[in-house]
Amino acid sequence: MLHTCRGRSLALAGGCAVLLFSTARSADAQPQPSEGVYVSASALVEVKRFSGDPTTNKLDGQAFGGAFALGTSLGTRWDLEVGVDTARVTADVQQRSVTVQRKTITLQSRTRNRAMSVATLIRLRTAPHGRVQVGYLGGLSFVRLQRQFDTLAPAGTAAALVPRPFETVDYGAAPTVGIDARVVIAAHLSVVPAIHVSAFDFHDTSGVLVRPRIGIRCTF
Repeated sequence: MLHTCRGRSLALAGGCAVLLFSTARSADAQPQPSEGVYVSASALVEVKRFSGDPTTNKLDGQAFGGAFALGTSLGTRWDLEVGVDTARVTADVQQRSVTVQRKTITLQSRTRNRAMSVATLIRLRTAPHGRVQVGYLGGLSFVRLQRQFDTLAPAGTAAALVPRPFETVDYGAAPTVGIDARVVIAAHLSVVPAIHVSAFDFHDTSGVLVRPRIGIRCTF
């Protein structure tokens, strides 16, 4: 199942690459921004897919988030970039009924999770096509996965019927690939649509994070 998730994610990244490259070929010629140190801020959508049966997986989800990155040029075609990605908590709630002395009590098992990552990426920039320049990224992300489990019960429910809440926090490295397109709007300012894909494997769970985004990059 994880291989299927990874395959779909990489296929999505490949489709994005084709779309961005087609846009680049049709762009009008414009002056390119000066190279150097840059910062960027982006809004993103995080799609989480974990290993296991997707019809019962409590960790899968989608959420809005944000990203911040700092980078520098390494010659005419290469960049080095460090960035932080984070998104909102996603939750799954499942109901179950317990009968006690002919009284039925509905309990709600809630699973919440949040993934945050810090990535170090190398970008290979292609030749500019007008005002658009496509970049291919690869590197490593360090992912923090926080999971919280608790049970919601009606007031007055006996404590013995309600499982105690608990939390797990895992850290691990995740290979990351991506593609972006820098669209110049001023000498030192660009709009950058992109997509990053990270695959992680912890001791008890594995999955893929797919994060399409769009941001503003300022070059100094």
